[in-house]
Amino acid sequence: MAAIYRDLLDAIRDEDFPVLQGRTSLTPLRKLWLAWRTWFTG
Repeated sequence: MAAIYRDLLDAIRDEDFPVLQGRTSLTPLRKLWLAWRTWFTG
């Protein structure tokens, strides 16, 4: 979960912090990739 939250915070930062205008989210495929990468690389 930490990897997913870190990637989400990076996405928010890259979009210049649009937290009051709408939601920033990761696609399910991106979340799956992050979970898989974390599981296999530690």
